[in-house]
Amino acid sequence: MNFMRQFVALTFNFSFKEELMSIMDTLKEEGIQGKYYDLDNLHMTLAFFGETDRQDEIMEIIHSIPFPEITITLNRIGHFKKIYWVGIKDNPVLDEYVNTLRKALKAHDIPFDDKPFYPHITILRKAEEGDRTLQEVSTKDIKVELLQAHYLEEGLKYLPYNEQSLIAKINKIYQQKGHVTIAIDGRCGSGKTTLANKLKAYFDCHIFHMDDFYLQEYQRTQERYNEPGGNVDRERFKKEVLEPLKEHHDVLYRPFDCSTMSISEGTLYSYKPINIIEGSYSCHPELIDAYDLSIFVDIDESLRLKRIEKRNGKEALDMFIKKWIPLEEKYFSSFDIQNHCDFYFNAGR
Repeated sequence: MNFMRQFVALTFNFSFKEELMSIMDTLKEEGIQGKYYDLDNLHMTLAFFGETDRQDEIMEIIHSIPFPEITITLNRIGHFKKIYWVGIKDNPVLDEYVNTLRKALKAHDIPFDDKPFYPHITILRKAEEGDRTLQEVSTKDIKVELLQAHYLEEGLKYLPYNEQSLIAKINKIYQQKGHVTIAIDGRCGSGKTTLANKLKAYFDCHIFHMDDFYLQEYQRTQERYNEPGGNVDRERFKKEVLEPLKEHHDVLYRPFDCSTMSISEGTLYSYKPINIIEGSYSCHPELIDAYDLSIFVDIDESLRLKRIEKRNGKEALDMFIKKWIPLEEKYFSSFDIQNHCDFYFNAGR
């Protein structure tokens, strides 16, 4: 097993990483060339281990130290040799957290690079030099994670430790059975699609979305909406996606088009042995037996509402609060979905 390049780091929400991408775009427009970081790889290193096989101990230390409420504010671009980085405003709370973390690592005799902590986010390597100031951008949506470098077909990816265990499990099932069907269920705004896309970067697979199977017009009755999990066309999804996959057949994928209130002609997906079913209601009791592995993605309520408003707008947020979220919660509680899944992730922790 390759333990190369493992480290504890802060990771950020999508909107904050988009701000970092905008900074990189500005550098590109100025003609500065080099190896720019991918959005998914942006992070702030707190402690670097290199090679280690003590991930479980490190995770226990991370969980034992409460992570304080911290606001990270970007305020400048700097460089060291041929590396560009984004700096932050002085943050005594973060400095104290890192000091506590590193003391705990030392107390457990876990070796790491003990250079002084200078908080920064690397955005570009192998580049020209030049410092700049920035219009300040802040975020409180931060997580502490143990990351590991993976060299995939499309390049380097940093994956959290809990996602590494998921990848190992998928590989194990695939080696045993020769095929894997994975369901990713969970609350709206929690990052189900993001997780599916991360797995797709690692595996040669298809992703099928439950959101493409809205109820057809004749199904939209009050009786149907009263059913826990009744507001998706699970019958059509089972017939057109899950049953062909079970027989190792191609899938004619026909999303529901809300603009015309009809089913599209669709696209033929050639069979692949690894497939991901993404979306709320994917683990409905009528569907769950089709999966080899199931995942529940959770999110704290305040963060969920912020993400939905940013993604869908204020008017849509009201609809989520009044209609879609209550329908989801009824489904989750009626079938105890979270406790029936093999893996649990929380987007806010």
